[in-house]
Amino acid sequence: MKAFVKNIKDIDPVCPPGHENTDSWPLVTPKLGGSDAIEFAITEIRPGGAGHKDIHETSDHVFFFISGRAYAIVEGERFNVGPGDALFIPRNSNHEVHMEGKETLRLIAVSAPARKT
Repeated sequence: MKAFVKNIKDIDPVCPPGHENTDSWPLVTPKLGGSDAIEFAITEIRPGGAGHKDIHETSDHVFFFISGRAYAIVEGERFNVGPGDALFIPRNSNHEVHMEGKETLRLIAVSAPARKT
Protein backbone atom coordinates (compact mmCIF):
# COMPACT_ATOMS: atom_id res chain seq x y z
CA MET A 1 0.00 0.00 0.00
CA LYS A 2 1.25 3.49 -0.80
CA ALA A 3 0.04 7.07 -0.59
CA PHE A 4 -2.15 8.45 -3.38
CA VAL A 5 -4.34 11.40 -4.35
CA LYS A 6 -7.76 10.99 -5.97
CA ASN A 7 -9.78 13.94 -7.26
CA ILE A 8 -13.55 13.68 -7.14
CA LYS A 9 -13.66 14.81 -10.79
CA ASP A 10 -11.79 11.64 -11.75
CA ILE A 11 -14.22 9.26 -10.02
CA ASP A 12 -17.43 8.04 -11.65
CA PRO A 13 -20.32 8.44 -9.21
CA VAL A 14 -22.37 5.44 -8.17
CA CYS A 15 -25.80 5.16 -6.58
CA PRO A 16 -25.28 3.05 -3.45
CA PRO A 17 -27.60 0.05 -3.01
CA GLY A 18 -30.77 0.96 -1.11
CA HIS A 19 -30.51 4.66 -2.00
CA GLU A 20 -32.57 6.78 -4.34
CA ASN A 21 -31.73 10.05 -6.06
CA THR A 22 -28.20 9.71 -4.65
CA ASP A 23 -24.67 9.85 -6.04
CA SER A 24 -21.58 8.76 -4.15
CA TRP A 25 -17.93 9.19 -5.06
CA PRO A 26 -15.81 6.50 -3.35
CA LEU A 27 -12.41 8.16 -3.02
CA VAL A 28 -10.60 5.76 -0.66
CA THR A 29 -11.48 2.06 -0.67
CA PRO A 30 -9.50 -1.18 -0.64
CA LYS A 31 -10.31 -1.61 -4.36
CA LEU A 32 -8.77 1.78 -5.15
CA GLY A 33 -5.53 0.99 -3.37
CA GLY A 34 -6.45 2.04 0.16
CA SER A 35 -6.26 -0.22 3.17
CA ASP A 36 -8.86 -2.57 4.61
CA ALA A 37 -9.01 -0.26 7.65
CA ILE A 38 -11.10 2.60 6.20
CA GLU A 39 -13.39 3.80 3.41
CA PHE A 40 -14.00 7.45 2.53
CA ALA A 41 -16.67 8.77 0.15
CA ILE A 42 -18.46 11.99 -0.71
CA THR A 43 -22.21 11.52 -1.07
CA GLU A 44 -25.00 13.75 -2.38
CA ILE A 45 -28.67 13.06 -1.81
CA ARG A 46 -30.86 15.26 -3.99
CA PRO A 47 -34.37 16.45 -3.08
CA GLY A 48 -36.74 13.52 -2.78
CA GLY A 49 -33.84 11.12 -2.21
CA ALA A 50 -32.97 8.90 0.72
CA GLY A 51 -30.71 6.23 2.06
CA HIS A 52 -33.22 3.55 3.05
CA LYS A 53 -32.91 1.12 5.94
CA ASP A 54 -29.50 -0.51 5.98
CA ILE A 55 -27.23 -2.35 8.37
CA HIS A 56 -23.48 -2.93 8.26
CA GLU A 57 -22.56 -5.77 10.54
CA THR A 58 -18.81 -5.24 10.57
CA SER A 59 -18.22 -1.48 10.07
CA ASP A 60 -18.83 1.64 12.11
CA HIS A 61 -19.88 4.74 10.13
CA VAL A 62 -19.35 8.45 10.60
CA PHE A 63 -21.31 10.86 8.41
CA PHE A 64 -20.14 14.49 8.39
CA PHE A 65 -22.73 16.83 6.88
CA ILE A 66 -21.49 19.62 4.63
CA SER A 67 -24.75 21.12 3.31
CA GLY A 68 -28.47 20.53 3.32
CA ARG A 69 -30.68 19.16 6.06
CA ALA A 70 -31.83 15.66 6.86
CA TYR A 71 -33.03 13.36 9.55
CA ALA A 72 -31.48 10.01 10.30
CA ILE A 73 -33.03 7.14 12.17
CA VAL A 74 -30.56 4.87 13.96
CA GLU A 75 -32.01 1.91 15.85
CA GLY A 76 -35.35 3.75 16.06
CA GLU A 77 -33.91 7.03 17.39
CA ARG A 78 -34.36 10.14 15.22
CA PHE A 79 -31.49 12.62 14.74
CA ASN A 80 -31.92 15.94 12.92
CA VAL A 81 -28.69 16.79 11.09
CA GLY A 82 -27.27 19.65 9.06
CA PRO A 83 -24.04 21.41 8.14
CA GLY A 84 -21.26 20.86 10.67
CA ASP A 85 -22.89 17.83 12.32
CA ALA A 86 -21.16 14.46 12.63
CA LEU A 87 -23.35 11.37 13.09
CA PHE A 88 -21.78 8.20 14.50
CA ILE A 89 -23.50 4.93 13.56
CA PRO A 90 -22.18 1.87 15.41
CA ARG A 91 -21.72 -1.34 13.46
CA ASN A 92 -24.71 -3.67 13.35
CA SER A 93 -27.18 -0.76 13.70
CA ASN A 94 -30.23 -0.28 11.51
CA HIS A 95 -29.98 3.18 10.00
CA GLU A 96 -31.51 5.38 7.32
CA VAL A 97 -31.12 8.98 6.13
CA HIS A 98 -33.86 11.16 4.60
CA MET A 99 -33.02 14.55 3.19
CA GLU A 100 -35.35 17.45 3.93
CA GLY A 101 -35.95 20.64 2.00
CA LYS A 102 -34.76 21.64 -1.43
CA GLU A 103 -31.00 21.95 -0.87
CA THR A 104 -28.94 18.91 -1.90
CA LEU A 105 -27.61 17.05 1.12
CA ARG A 106 -23.82 16.69 0.91
CA LEU A 107 -21.90 14.53 3.33
CA ILE A 108 -18.64 12.74 3.91
CA ALA A 109 -19.13 9.05 4.69
CA VAL A 110 -16.41 7.13 6.52
CA SER A 111 -16.59 3.39 7.25
CA ALA A 112 -14.10 1.60 9.46
CA PRO A 113 -13.00 -1.02 8.89
CA ALA A 114 -13.69 -0.96 5.16
CA ARG A 115 -16.76 -2.94 4.18
CA LYS A 116 -16.37 -6.21 2.32
CA THR A 117 -18.19 -5.05 -0.83
